[in-house]
Amino acid sequence: MPSNNTSSTPESQVIPKAQETPWYIRYFITLLIGSGLGGGAAAILLPWFLWVHCGMSSGSSDQLRLHLLYVTGGIIAVLTLLQTNWKNQGDRLKIDADIKKNEQDAEKNERDHIRQVHAERRSRYTKAVEQLANEKAAVRLGSIYTLVGLVDEWLADESLQDESDRLKEGQVIVNSLCSYIRSPFTLALKAEMFESDSEPDNYEGDFSKDQAAFREEQDVRRTVFVEMSKRSSAFTRDGIGTVIDTFPGKWSDFEFDFSRAPIFYPLKNLTIEQGNFASTRFYGKADFWGAKFIRNADFRNAKFTKDADFWGAEFTGNADFQYAEFLEDAGFRKAKFTCNISFGGAELTGNTYFGGAEFTGNISFRGAEFTGNAHFGDVYLGNVKFVGDADFGKAKFARNAAFQYAKFTRNADFWEAEFTGDTDFWEAEFTGNANFLGAKFTGNAHFLGAKFTGNADYGNTKFTGNTYFMGAKFTGNADFENAKFTGYVDFNGSYFGQYAPTFAGISGTARFSAQVDPQDYIFTVHEGSKAIKCGTATLLGKSFIIPLGTVLFNPNPRDKNSRTSEPAKPLDESNNGEDDNPE
Repeated sequence: MPSNNTSSTPESQVIPKAQETPWYIRYFITLLIGSGLGGGAAAILLPWFLWVHCGMSSGSSDQLRLHLLYVTGGIIAVLTLLQTNWKNQGDRLKIDADIKKNEQDAEKNERDHIRQVHAERRSRYTKAVEQLANEKAAVRLGSIYTLVGLVDEWLADESLQDESDRLKEGQVIVNSLCSYIRSPFTLALKAEMFESDSEPDNYEGDFSKDQAAFREEQDVRRTVFVEMSKRSSAFTRDGIGTVIDTFPGKWSDFEFDFSRAPIFYPLKNLTIEQGNFASTRFYGKADFWGAKFIRNADFRNAKFTKDADFWGAEFTGNADFQYAEFLEDAGFRKAKFTCNISFGGAELTGNTYFGGAEFTGNISFRGAEFTGNAHFGDVYLGNVKFVGDADFGKAKFARNAAFQYAKFTRNADFWEAEFTGDTDFWEAEFTGNANFLGAKFTGNAHFLGAKFTGNADYGNTKFTGNTYFMGAKFTGNADFENAKFTGYVDFNGSYFGQYAPTFAGISGTARFSAQVDPQDYIFTVHEGSKAIKCGTATLLGKSFIIPLGTVLFNPNPRDKNSRTSEPAKPLDESNNGEDDNPE
């Protein structure tokens, strides 16, 4: 682990120049005695000499003697002051040196203490990691709490002034916790068996013992996520569900890697800061009920062996389920996706539920395969809301697909999607463009009451089952050129606001099966709608009223009779729909 400790080698002390002994201190005694003797001798001899030889009066000689003594005393006083000043400077420098030494000793002691604390912390880390392999669940659980506490200690360590150093220390421990989550656990393969209260027949081993070990390990591993959840970010939403504030948690800056992990325990009602579950295997039910995913959630290539429950889960970052495998039911009821979500290439084998889910960002199911029923609408849970673009291009729905009440706020792309079972878009709302170009509906296709505000493109679409557009409302263009209708077709009560629908044009003409009853084709629109202008066409000895320019075809490949009819010709008197509204 990195350390920020500095060297404890004391700095070399250099004696300042002011501490060098000056000459008047080196010869202080000599100068003092010399000054006293010299001044005394001068005070005695000089006045006498001047009195004897120069005729100085006795009063003047006494005054001169007195002044000489004053001068001598002054010199001695100056020397004493110099000596005292030098001594005081020395004492002051000595005190400063002592203070500096004490500070250096304190710093050294502090560094030694920090090194000791860090060493002790690393020792606890090493021991805790070793305890993760202990066979007793209580010991493993204690080591989890120890490691979590050590992360918090590193983050609060003010001796590491650089925050990046604290994060590095903490990330090492977080990596160890994630590594434990990724470690194999063989009993996870029997998760479904242990979730049952009855021992299966011919169980190899001690079922009760293995079941207890399995449940203990569930508790230990879930504890890791619980402790991470407590230290993760939080967010608030406004009245319409948009995330408006995010509050970083203690561990918000760490990276979490759970990829390739075996998950066999519930993760419901937890906050997951960064859900890297790429290539993870979920044994037993994958329970993310009410979970909150902060930042991106990565489930690429994940495999859900049993039911996957994301009821009420919230995704604030991008959610990536590309090439994930859902072997049984997948529930995303009431889930909220604030950013982009991708199920591209995912395989959803069981039933899939999105009732009441909200997709604020773009969503992609391009190339996804729904082997079971796909529910994107629910009468009781509310509408599925696609606020961003919804891409279902080349998706495959092997059984029933329900989009009733779904709301597509922007573009909805079902280009070349395949619907093998019945498909229900009953009262779905398409605010943007709806692209069904080249889609295949093998079962019945229900668009009853659907609303298309933008353009609706059904060009080259194949409707093998019955097709219902009863009560559908088209505000923009509705293009059915080159579409193929094999079963019942009902546009009764549909409404085309600005433009009459196009069934025949430059790109081709729609085709209608001649093997159904002529009464099974209904093109009577709602009052006030642009009319579907129809004509007559004949094939297999039967006449049909179908849109002008379209043709009948014989869907029986073994029948050698004519394969297609002539394009439908205008009726002499058409009462098959309301005329265009006058401009």
